[in-house]
Amino acid sequence: MALICFLGCDGSGKSAVIAGVAERLEKEGTPVTRGHWRPVALGGDGNAAATADEPHGQVPRGMVSSVLKLVWLWLNWWVGWFRFLKKQSDAGVVLFDRYHADLLIDPKRYRYGGPMCLARLACGWMPQPDLVVYLDAPSEILLARKQEVEREALELAREKYLALCASHSHFRIVDAAQPLEEVVGEVVELMVDG
Repeated sequence: MALICFLGCDGSGKSAVIAGVAERLEKEGTPVTRGHWRPVALGGDGNAAATADEPHGQVPRGMVSSVLKLVWLWLNWWVGWFRFLKKQSDAGVVLFDRYHADLLIDPKRYRYGGPMCLARLACGWMPQPDLVVYLDAPSEILLARKQEVEREALELAREKYLALCASHSHFRIVDAAQPLEEVVGEVVELMVDG
């Protein structure tokens, strides 16, 4: 069926929307697998980088360790794809809260201190989702929900997400300021319309 990834600034409701979409799909008998940031194919915790209480609180890695971590991320996606993700996405729906393209928006969150041109190249050569849902809302709403990053960083990330959406045909923008049920309904419609 599909690999669907969700992007959005902190406070956009990714977790709640994914839970709502998964619940609807499972009620219809569709197998659902959930992931966060990367497949856990080569060990470690796939949630570690993206779920910190202070996502910008850690010092970025140096150039060499950043490039090595990028290679490790690339390998995780490909090993995960061939070991289980392709099979899971063929049999049902795989929903990812963030994925490798998020590194291009917010390298500080992932402590990436390497060249961005290399990150863009690596992300372009990793397995790509069938659909990317970007949950967008004004910064005032996002900050009222969560204050994990500063307003300036949030607004910059939002600009970058919107630019990324404009440059890819498989990205869809959903208004995350709507009530949760409406957001979930819109996402399910996007999935059905394909």
